[in-house]
Amino acid sequence: MIALMRMGSKFCAFVLMLGLGGCAAIPFGVPKAYPGHPIITSGVFSLNGGERLPYRLYPAQGKLRAVVLALHGYTDSRDAWVLLAKQLNAQGIAIYAPDQSGFGATANRGHWAGTAVMLDEARQMAVQLRGQYPDTKLVLMGESMGGAEAILLGASANPPPVDAYVISAPAVWGADAMDPAYRVALKVAAFFAPQKRLTGGAVHVKASDNKAALIAFGEDPLTIHAPRVDDLAGLVRMMGEAQDACARFDKPALILYGGHDELIPEEAMRRCWEAIPAKAPVVLAYYPPDYHLIERDLERTVPSADIAGFILGAGVQSGAPSAATVFLSDSP
Repeated sequence: MIALMRMGSKFCAFVLMLGLGGCAAIPFGVPKAYPGHPIITSGVFSLNGGERLPYRLYPAQGKLRAVVLALHGYTDSRDAWVLLAKQLNAQGIAIYAPDQSGFGATANRGHWAGTAVMLDEARQMAVQLRGQYPDTKLVLMGESMGGAEAILLGASANPPPVDAYVISAPAVWGADAMDPAYRVALKVAAFFAPQKRLTGGAVHVKASDNKAALIAFGEDPLTIHAPRVDDLAGLVRMMGEAQDACARFDKPALILYGGHDELIPEEAMRRCWEAIPAKAPVVLAYYPPDYHLIERDLERTVPSADIAGFILGAGVQSGAPSAATVFLSDSP
């Protein structure tokens, strides 16, 4: 999701004025591995309608204590969880990380499948994992776009059969939390040039302070570097729906946000957190040193430990919940 959320707003306004000069009609291809950058496929989720979503399994070490279905962020893939998996796997937590429709190595790579489709597919995958692990704690984890999906799923009338949610820097920059001018600009761009692809070369947003992780993301053959205009418009619609759904989210969850997040504005996250029902079993966790890709940052040790503690029932041991209280109290 690096640099693409802001590109979807201010950048789109600029490209409209420039006749979409910052966009390119680049065809999508089948991702191919190359030396030093393998594509690791552990299996495939076979879903209703014939869809097949490849996944990467990060297996637990020792006794299995919990299973996680992990939904990646925008333009990302099954490889998003490499660093977090090292800590969770060592504590008996297995991670199933699929490429979501339209991303990674899926058949419709580069094309927005639609929020409803993506939510239905996530629900089906959770059902399959519940059937495979009926007596093991099952957690739905989502980062950024995946976090928006997690909120929508938990707030839906038909939530997936999971025991808890871990939601990292959810993409809730939409609805009233986004400048209407940005939404209009993107709608116009999607109408006149839906197939154009945004390169984002002029946008500089720091998604993490871990340069090695950002390089790995950029070099990963599964990463999408230039999304279509209509694809980005679909993401913005999802973000708006997720922002609205915060008021209906009442499931056991840990929601993380970093103090240096340059992709999801503070006002958008604050609006979401304040909307969550007061009695909901939700732990809000604020990490002042972290950026958008919290689990990939140089400061990831503390939030990663909090995630493990939450999943395993030990609770969040850091001061992040207290920091979240301060964050909310600083509301303008």
